[in-house]
Amino acid sequence: MKKLRELSREYLLARQKFRKATDQDPLLSGNDNIVGRIGEFIAVQFLKEELGRKKIVKNPNPVQKGYDIVADRKKVSVKTITAENATGRTTSIKEPWDELILVELNDESRVSRIGYVKFVDFKKWSKYRKDWYPVASRTMFNEDGLIGEQGDICEGKKVERYL
Repeated sequence: MKKLRELSREYLLARQKFRKATDQDPLLSGNDNIVGRIGEFIAVQFLKEELGRKKIVKNPNPVQKGYDIVADRKKVSVKTITAENATGRTTSIKEPWDELILVELNDESRVSRIGYVKFVDFKKWSKYRKDWYPVASRTMFNEDGLIGEQGDICEGKKVERYL
């Protein structure tokens, strides 16, 4: 019991420290979804370093739920799945968005894959997938998944530096 109390307190203190730090960053401030904030942090790095985006801001209208950030005038939805997520799924993908970034974290809390897809390609793909429900999931990385079929997947050395 003593060890669990210590670990619980360490976790809560680390969470508090992270929230204080990210609340001071206009791009990463927001709600108490810590995993979501970490995913957005990774996505911002990816957008800048991999896609060459210059101007990145937080969604200026938090009531508008379809996207998290705006990168060079493109609305970007960010979804993050951790290794501890047994179902391999996260929240629904809601419009409006122009680009989707799916971040997968491994059991060492490192980035294992980043998927990227444009809304126009999502629309083409989903048109023929009547049984597909718009929830971000690991299966999107599969060969016949949304990102595997219509987007780009970055992994290995390309994503190690982000976390």
